[in-house]
Amino acid sequence: MFDFNILESVIQLTKKRDKKSLERALINTLSTHVSYEALILLRLPRNDEKKFLEVAASLPESTQDKLAPIPHKYGDPRVHYDKCITQCIDNCEVLTKDLGDARHVQRVLFPIVVNHIVIGVLDLYCKTYTENMEKLIRGFIHIYCNFIAIIDDNEHDTLTGLLNRKTFDAKFSELLAIKTEKNNTLHFTGEERRTERNDTCHWLGLFDIDHFKRINDNFGHLYGDEVLLFFAGLMRKTFRSSDLLFRYGGEEFVAVLEPTTEADAMIVFERFRKNLALFEFPQVGHITTCVGMVKIDGQCHSTTVLEYADQALYYAKQHGRNQVCNYHRLIQSGDLKERQAKGEVEIFQPLEIPRK
Repeated sequence: MFDFNILESVIQLTKKRDKKSLERALINTLSTHVSYEALILLRLPRNDEKKFLEVAASLPESTQDKLAPIPHKYGDPRVHYDKCITQCIDNCEVLTKDLGDARHVQRVLFPIVVNHIVIGVLDLYCKTYTENMEKLIRGFIHIYCNFIAIIDDNEHDTLTGLLNRKTFDAKFSELLAIKTEKNNTLHFTGEERRTERNDTCHWLGLFDIDHFKRINDNFGHLYGDEVLLFFAGLMRKTFRSSDLLFRYGGEEFVAVLEPTTEADAMIVFERFRKNLALFEFPQVGHITTCVGMVKIDGQCHSTTVLEYADQALYYAKQHGRNQVCNYHRLIQSGDLKERQAKGEVEIFQPLEIPRK
């Protein structure tokens, strides 16, 4: 007889439209159909350095008695790799291990594969494990992976693989809404919680490749696209896995840093600028970028924050290029001026130098 409870679980799982909700839905769905002592969904970090894994969702919430936690300030809980996790990922296959305790608990690990790439691991601890249970889990994971692939396609830029403009608008609006709350708890999504120290905040960097039009004119758009691909790859290597990276449009990119100090934010942006200047692109050679950085203030509208960054960016372009400019420092030094416009949006008065 057909199990309509499974059908209802599939319906609930496929209602989700963002990764965090989908991760939680997978764990909750499996918990209603399989017996378990612990269900843990592990996420590989974006840079895939194999230093740690992120606990995307788990039941029970604490995983300390199963996996080795890593102390950290922000983001989802992090845990160390172990031999079983590494074997599951490297072999891309289900791994079953008898833990050998008196309770006869088994550990079963399932690779989470999207577009032929392992993006995570489902770590199951249970006393009873059957072939039918494995088939059921594989089925739900398959549905989950299909929807993750759809979300990836919708959220990411086709050329570079970074998050796209539409996703930036959604993520940034959500971040600003959260920052207007009176408490100090910040997160990028409804379930991700970040505790911010008094001297830290989110920072936005707006990047523009110097003289990109010349690259397209002199070498052709094919090599221009190649520059964009390498630029995006260098961003992934330079920034932390918890930072959000976007291709904003054309040769413009955006990085939203997790809460950090102003000094550390400048160090991060400067590190990328220097790494880019030293990198030799095939055919094109060396290129540089300008960066406009700004603190993300929950009291400002998203267009205002971007305007701040844009003004700092073009100040950098107008004053030598290949540099990072902090909007707030430019205001303090008098190099940029601001005036209060009607409503709550501030409009800037940069130096009257035409853009090139």
